[in-house]
Amino acid sequence: MLLRPWNQRQQDVLNGPMIESDRNEFLHLFQEIVLESKARQLFITPREQKSNFGLAVWDSSPEHMPEAHAHNDIEVNYLDSGAFTYLYGGQMVRVEPGRVAVFWAGRPHQVILVDEGARFHGLSLPLGWFLNWRLPEEFVSEILRGDLIEPPLTPDVAGVGARIDQWIEDLIEDSMDRRRVMLVEIEAWLRRVALSMDPNNGYMPKSPHGGTHIVEAALEKVGLMARFVNEHYTDEITVPEIAHAVGLHPNYAVQLFKKKTGMTLVEFIARQRLAHAQLHLATTDRSVLDIALEAGFGSASRFYAVFRKAFGMSPNEYRTLIHAPRG
Repeated sequence: MLLRPWNQRQQDVLNGPMIESDRNEFLHLFQEIVLESKARQLFITPREQKSNFGLAVWDSSPEHMPEAHAHNDIEVNYLDSGAFTYLYGGQMVRVEPGRVAVFWAGRPHQVILVDEGARFHGLSLPLGWFLNWRLPEEFVSEILRGDLIEPPLTPDVAGVGARIDQWIEDLIEDSMDRRRVMLVEIEAWLRRVALSMDPNNGYMPKSPHGGTHIVEAALEKVGLMARFVNEHYTDEITVPEIAHAVGLHPNYAVQLFKKKTGMTLVEFIARQRLAHAQLHLATTDRSVLDIALEAGFGSASRFYAVFRKAFGMSPNEYRTLIHAPRG
């Protein structure tokens, strides 16, 4: 989900190489975007870039998207007013006011229609964190097979707009303790969503056009591959190992994952490792080497190279920027 268009100079600074002379202007523009959109990204990645958004919360007006994009996060939208329509998984899905939508944004998606006056609260969360919380199996499976979920509007689920307002304040306050509390609360809210979807309470998965949902076998395999990677990315895993784990030929596994998510398996593994590293750089004081090795990079030099390519700065620079006072 794109929050709003930036001007060309913002695009140039955010999408260009992160050189030292740009660092102060980058932080200044980042703060401007926070104030203009009431959003605060904990992990700084340009939103036009097809990678992780990281942990982000916002209260904004949806914008029409000129093309589909994908990012390796779980996304939550809550429509305060108006409505908008996604092109998601090859189908049009209209999200109505007062509804909550939860989906894996690793599948290409695009906002194609926006009602006048539409406004929504949003949340994105790295997929690896979502999977590591060991949420109820059926809920996770429904997300990973590519469903856009609209859970029943129980009081706990429908109250996410107010919760996001609090999380925005938490990220603006920007302390390690507030980040930790926020993550606990996001996990608890997702568990309440899962509870609301219990089939024993009458919940039945629906397709965007009504009726019970029939799982596409290819998407099921993509979800299984994503889960296997999340469980093993700290090890030296290979594409043949991933393919074998889900019963596919390696070449077909690579083609299928790329087709359904817009990224290669190798890119997906790297993004899981980067999300792991970002979390610990932002919320702990552990050494960069310890974080790199735990995340599965094998060496500090490899970690520095991948991190700089993804974010335009070193892990130490990133940690400094995350912990810098927000004016």
